[in-house]
Amino acid sequence: MPGNVSKSTPVLSGITVTDADLLIGSSPLLEWLPDETLFSLCSRHHQYWGYSTSWQSAQVMFGGRRAGTHHDLPSGLDAFVCRTDANFGTADQIARDRTLLRYYRPFISPTATDTAVQTMRGPSVAHLKFQLGLLTSRFRANHPLKACTSCMRDDVEKNGWVYWHLQHQFPGVWACPLHGEPLLTSTVKSTGVERFLWHLPEDNRLNGDWFAASHSATEALRALATLTTGLVEFAADDGWLDALAVQTTLRTRLAEKGWITAGGNARVTDAAADFLQHCAALRAAPELAGLPSNLEEAKNQIGLLIRPLRAGTHPLRLLVAIDWLFDGISEFIGAHVGRTGPDAAGHEADLAGDRPAVNASQDERRMMLVRLIRSGESTSAAAAKVGVDVATAQAWATIAGIAVGRRPKILKTDIRAALVQDLRNGADKVAAAGQHGISVVTVTRILRTEVGLHVAWRAARTAKAQQSARKAWCELLASHGALGTKLMRAMNPAAYAWLYRNDRAWLTEHTPGARVDATAGRASSVRWDERDDELSGTVHRVVLRLSQDQAGKPLRLWQIYQALPELRAKLSVLERLPLTKLALEAALGRRRVQTTNADLFK
Repeated sequence: MPGNVSKSTPVLSGITVTDADLLIGSSPLLEWLPDETLFSLCSRHHQYWGYSTSWQSAQVMFGGRRAGTHHDLPSGLDAFVCRTDANFGTADQIARDRTLLRYYRPFISPTATDTAVQTMRGPSVAHLKFQLGLLTSRFRANHPLKACTSCMRDDVEKNGWVYWHLQHQFPGVWACPLHGEPLLTSTVKSTGVERFLWHLPEDNRLNGDWFAASHSATEALRALATLTTGLVEFAADDGWLDALAVQTTLRTRLAEKGWITAGGNARVTDAAADFLQHCAALRAAPELAGLPSNLEEAKNQIGLLIRPLRAGTHPLRLLVAIDWLFDGISEFIGAHVGRTGPDAAGHEADLAGDRPAVNASQDERRMMLVRLIRSGESTSAAAAKVGVDVATAQAWATIAGIAVGRRPKILKTDIRAALVQDLRNGADKVAAAGQHGISVVTVTRILRTEVGLHVAWRAARTAKAQQSARKAWCELLASHGALGTKLMRAMNPAAYAWLYRNDRAWLTEHTPGARVDATAGRASSVRWDERDDELSGTVHRVVLRLSQDQAGKPLRLWQIYQALPELRAKLSVLERLPLTKLALEAALGRRRVQTTNADLFK
């Protein structure tokens, strides 16, 4: 044990709340090692202190027997920072720079990063990988622990410890960026074996059987590892490798290689054959087995680069495509940063939902149009020169941050000013159109051609949705908090769905807690056990009938108490009716939330 803890301190007889004092004020604590992960630091402390079981170290560092033990995206960071007196940095710093969130930050929006940090600061990271789009990709989301034997040897000589390097854990990195050697994988943690164990690299628990030691595989994996670490560590803002922006750069590159025609059509077969050859060597790594294995799969992958990318695209798809199309990191950064810099389409991602995907030919015309307008051409004249209509030219100019002139016809200046203000306040497009006596198409055009308006409108809409969902959930919490999350969710699935998808950190902090029964110990003439037995039987029969009538469709709570009106009056005292509560949970527990965000505003 470190420092000033006396020999009489009961370190192995059980963990108590006061064990936090063993860290705060204790000396010495270990220090960060270069490129070390939080999981590695905690594993070293576990060995340093000499606890006999992992749960004891977890209790001391995180306040729970299994808290903080995720090796990739851990929870409980606030507790860790509190118990270590911030000796290792803030929770925000640790989450961003000492966990695998470091890898995902360049590919996700700053808002998504902030949400992930808030989740990791709390007690649970359940569903975080789903929110990052990892579980719906063809690539594994278990993030196997990886180590380089040469690094292990060097680390012992320099630091006296073997430890887990953060860069080695990046998805797509299967060769050591420093030594070029294939990385070995741990047989514990990500495999489900001893998943709550504190663990450091050990020769007898590392496996290298995955590696097919061909020269082509070695070189291909080295190149991908170099590209991956270089782009992740590149000094840029979070989200600079946003999927939409990277896709545009990739399409431009495909056009330069002759795989997209001037009309925007892809020569898929030629491109797919080349892509398949590139992926063949990379598939040696088990994590990359989801890459194309035949020409048809390669065609599908190329199609994804041409068509609009869905949300939650795994960064590996983008990295492999970059590795395929560009000759090294410098060439890609030159093409990508030059296109997405201050003079480029700063609001492109924000307008993605209101415009169709563009091809390489449109990118060229858009850049030409922006140059013409900035050189003094009118919007209409520039539109004529590049061959697009004026409305399209106005939208492209707005994306580039250029305010366009207008000659109002129906939409007079005062009406337009009022409309813009309403949209900034988050007004619905249909409602705004009706209020001002114009078409929805006109409202959409204003959103696309007023600099910064679309971003402000989306932010206001999100704020309204958040306020509405939080209010609804708080009302449920106040009136029915004793029922538990599952039944509260069933009472207002729309509010729960929005908070679950968009405001998870707040929802986690506002889950039902234990409530003291105000009538406990008070004599009651009501035979609750008899009522419970009778009502639970009735619920079972109603649920059976409804399930048969609905032919397998999921049940809603309102459908049950609509068919059994007396049930609704009992919801507020459901804690006294355990059998009835179990019957309802059984009926509702297996269904998935299918409510969309828009349901809140219907």
